[in-house]
Amino acid sequence: MSEPSSGQPRYRQVAAEILLPAGWVTGAFVVPDDQTFLDFLAHSGAFLKLIDAFVPGHPDVVPFFALQRGAVQLIVPSQGDDRVETPGSMGITAPWSISCLFERGAVHGSLDFLMNQRLSDFLKQQTGFLVIRDAAWTPIGSDDEPGRTWSLVLVNTQQLNGISEAVDQRGRGHPGKLPPSDFDVSEAGMGS
Repeated sequence: MSEPSSGQPRYRQVAAEILLPAGWVTGAFVVPDDQTFLDFLAHSGAFLKLIDAFVPGHPDVVPFFALQRGAVQLIVPSQGDDRVETPGSMGITAPWSISCLFERGAVHGSLDFLMNQRLSDFLKQQTGFLVIRDAAWTPIGSDDEPGRTWSLVLVNTQQLNGISEAVDQRGRGHPGKLPPSDFDVSEAGMGS
């Protein structure tokens, strides 16, 4: 990209692979230089704009492609972008081993959230993308698609079929399995 003159906004390109129900798309997001990638995704409207995209069903690279945000299942940003999220913005966190189930596969990895918080309580507050680290993709129902690993993947909570925590946790500091709270017992009928 050309250098903007002073006073003009500056942008960076974030190359990424994106999983949609139609398959994998690759391209680059154009993100304001002073914004984290997560913040950009949260405030970009109903469509996320890609440039230089390779789209299933198209033989050539498409110069512009608009992704319906609600259709995005996961995003794998290039490893060169270290500004995915604001460091320390979530407080004092600890990793928790989780698995995210999608129609075409599952992502297994590590989710950071506040210490001494249960996964269920954390998920109540989530509406956008979860940052999963040390992630592995396991395809379901396809022998043609290989498993893959990434250092980081963004999972759209609106597209998850489900999420679970691992029985043997890699992270420490969370309370793990707690007895039902008073609310669970009285309001949700989860008494033991």
